[in-house]
Amino acid sequence: MLANLDQLAELVHTPLFGLLLTLASYRFALWVYGRSNSLPIFHPFLVASIPVIIVLPLVNVGYEEYREQTQMISFLLGPATVALAWPLYRQLHTVRSVLKPIVVATLLGAAISAAIAVGLAWWLGAPPEVVGSLAPKSITTPIAVEVVKSTGGYVSLAAGAVAITGIVGALAAGPIFRLLKVTDHRVKGFALGLVAHAIGTARAFEYGEKAGAFAGLALGLCGLVTALALPWLWPWVAQYL
Repeated sequence: MLANLDQLAELVHTPLFGLLLTLASYRFALWVYGRSNSLPIFHPFLVASIPVIIVLPLVNVGYEEYREQTQMISFLLGPATVALAWPLYRQLHTVRSVLKPIVVATLLGAAISAAIAVGLAWWLGAPPEVVGSLAPKSITTPIAVEVVKSTGGYVSLAAGAVAITGIVGALAAGPIFRLLKVTDHRVKGFALGLVAHAIGTARAFEYGEKAGAFAGLALGLCGLVTALALPWLWPWVAQYL
C-alpha cells in the first residue's frame, strides 16, 4: 500500500499527470457545455479551469510545475492558431471586400485595448511590472508571453490576464450583440477575435465559419500589431509609470 502511495506521489510530479488532468478537465467541460445548451457562462475554458484549480493544491503541485508539465499543450497553441488560416482562406473573397474597415478596426482596437489596460492599472496604483503584464491582455497567449518580456512584466500574470480577458469577452459578447442589434457574422467574429483572442475565436465559430474566419483574422492582426508596436512604444510609456 505504501509503495503504491509513493508511486502515486511521484506520478503527480510528471508531465503525464498535468496532461491527463488538463485533458480530462476539458473533456468534462465540453460535456457540461453541451448539457447546458451552450450557455456562455459554462464555456469550456471557464469550466475546465475549475477542476485544475481544485486539484493542484490538493496534490501540492504549483503553477510553475504545472506549466512545465503541460508545455506540450502550450506548444500546440501555436499550430492551432496557424490552422485558423484555412477557414480564413475559404472566406478570402469576403475579407477583400471589407479590407479597409478591417485595417482601421485592427489598429484602433489594438491601441484601445492596450491603452485601457495600462491606463486603469496605472490609475489604480499598480507597479510598473504589473502594468507591463496587463498591456498585452488582448492577444493570444503564445504572443503575449513573448511580448511581456519586453515590457518587464510577469509571464504568469500576463497569461492569467489573457485568459480572463478571453473568458469575459466570450461571456459578454452575446448580450452586447443583442443590445446593439449586431446580426452580421463578420462583425461578430471580428469583434470576438479582436477583443477576446483565441477564446473569443472559439466562441465565434459557434456562429458559423464566416464568423470564425473573421475572428481568426482579427486574432492574428491584433497579435501582429501589438507584437510590433508595444515593445517599440513601451520605453516611452514606462517613463510615465
